[in-house]
Amino acid sequence: MFDIKAPGGQVPTVFSVRDEIRHKGIKRPIAGAYSMSTMKELEPMNDECSAILLRKLDGMVGQSIDLGKWVHWYAFDVITSITFSNRMGFMEQEKDVQNIIAAIEGRLVYNSIVGQAPYLHRYLFGNTFVTWLAGFVPALAILNSSRYIVAFAARNLQRYQSKDFNTVHLQDMLDRFKRYRDGEQVMNDDELLSNAASNIFAGSDTTAASLRAIFYYLCRNPHTHKKLLAEIDEADHMGELSDPVTFAEAQNLRYFQAVIKEALRMHPAVGLLLERLVPAGGAEVSGVQLPEGTIIGMNPWVAARDSKVYSDPYAFKPERWLEADEHHLKMMERNFLAFGAGNRACLGRHISQLEMAKLVPQVLRRFDFELADPGKEWTLHDYWFVRQTGLICEVIRR
Repeated sequence: MFDIKAPGGQVPTVFSVRDEIRHKGIKRPIAGAYSMSTMKELEPMNDECSAILLRKLDGMVGQSIDLGKWVHWYAFDVITSITFSNRMGFMEQEKDVQNIIAAIEGRLVYNSIVGQAPYLHRYLFGNTFVTWLAGFVPALAILNSSRYIVAFAARNLQRYQSKDFNTVHLQDMLDRFKRYRDGEQVMNDDELLSNAASNIFAGSDTTAASLRAIFYYLCRNPHTHKKLLAEIDEADHMGELSDPVTFAEAQNLRYFQAVIKEALRMHPAVGLLLERLVPAGGAEVSGVQLPEGTIIGMNPWVAARDSKVYSDPYAFKPERWLEADEHHLKMMERNFLAFGAGNRACLGRHISQLEMAKLVPQVLRRFDFELADPGKEWTLHDYWFVRQTGLICEVIRR
């Protein structure tokens, strides 16, 4: 169900494909575009989006805003900018442009529910007639919104490939996808569309959820909040932060990096099992023999709350990542599944790390946030990605 329906038919993505050989084949032409060195070269595109958010916040000082929406708009503008060199203008227009965010969330609802019994998909939105029929029922159509996401990516690709496209632009991610190697085509148009759509599908919701978690836990933990602001202020006073903050400079803010890590531990973006299939011949797991084809998995939220690994696991303690000895730190890292693990770890994790590392200290140099109603909790929606609503904060000028 996470395949992309392109003009040439269903196309598996690096996320959805289960055959390991095919997974390597899909990943190889695009992996370089997601490297950490690439992220550093994409910083100017990120900086443009950060500047827009800062201008907007400047006009909202003293007001209560839905900070969760703003960081989602920011994340979406960044991912479209670095993928297509085309910012969609969510922050400028202050709305869900073309209802793309709603489309992604609708598809995630469907995938997370029907994905528990995937054989039903062929009778539901995997069926052409049902798909057509559902188009006349708005409440159902939003659940089958992947076609809008693909159409959105296709429009940007068409613009990208047109003769009118400005050839003087920063090298975005599409420029870095390798379509040919040694004269041989390794990615056709449908596969290019699939990778572009996957970038949009997964690249905004996850980062938005992580940014919400960072600001939420800072607001809920005054001691941590003050400690982070002090670190940022000191680095700023010592001339160790540029304007805008660079990715390299943010890496040197040790307490801030621990805050990110702890926020992602407390709130991993994925709330369902990270599934695997038992390979041919079966396997023994924790003393239990499982037959070939058995679906097994780990839930990142459960692993993150293992008291044998994380002392006081329900408490937000960034210090744990700085004070642990080498052995304990390795154990915590092994159980940290915010981006998955192994060769199936999130390919776009560096994009998310770039956005978080650059935005948070840049914003907190000028503004601060307090919960508008500390007695009211936010709401969590676990539809594959654990989305939060109700992060209402007052904007304060520092």
